[in-house]
Amino acid sequence: MERMITLYLVRHGQTVWNSSGRYQGRTDVALSDLGLAQAKQTALWFKDVPLDGVITSPLIRASKTAEGIADIRHLPLEKDDRLKELSFGDWEGKTYDEIEAIWPGMIEAMYHDAGDLQLPHGESFEDCRKRCMEAVHDIIGRGDNKTWTIVCHGAALRTIICSMIHIPLSRCWNLALSNACISAIQVYPGDMNVLYMLNSTDHLKGMKSGS
Repeated sequence: MERMITLYLVRHGQTVWNSSGRYQGRTDVALSDLGLAQAKQTALWFKDVPLDGVITSPLIRASKTAEGIADIRHLPLEKDDRLKELSFGDWEGKTYDEIEAIWPGMIEAMYHDAGDLQLPHGESFEDCRKRCMEAVHDIIGRGDNKTWTIVCHGAALRTIICSMIHIPLSRCWNLALSNACISAIQVYPGDMNVLYMLNSTDHLKGMKSGS
């Protein structure tokens, strides 16, 4: 059998703050009614997908999304603090316009080149990338020919995908990741990682999309 590991990367369902355009970061915001419905549809997508485990950020919006996947595959749900969202520091709870009014130009600088940008009283994207990739490498190290689902957050997932396929962090916002989307990476020997699905939302057809 060819050595390969499959990682399904799932973003949490919509929250009330997603729908109002507020940055969440480490703030533990629950899923909205739409987010709960999205989580249910996401779990159904995994109904017949063989999995070896489901690992999630402990923040409630991610862990609630992951619960349904673990339940439908009859697996325990693992929580890993390293998969928490990027800390947006002083930006958390604020909208784009509110951030722009207090820190003129900084939010646009983040979207155009996240790189080592340090958010006010928050993390840099490199900080986020390092801890997330520690978790991912530990998961990959559990053995070949396994399939895992990782459920976490938009910025965190962007840093993981950039790292896995060697894209500079400065380009992380070029990756679209909608609420409750599914992406997938296949990991081959010799650091050959293939992104074969990005931001798939086919399982959410007919539902109002979150932001």
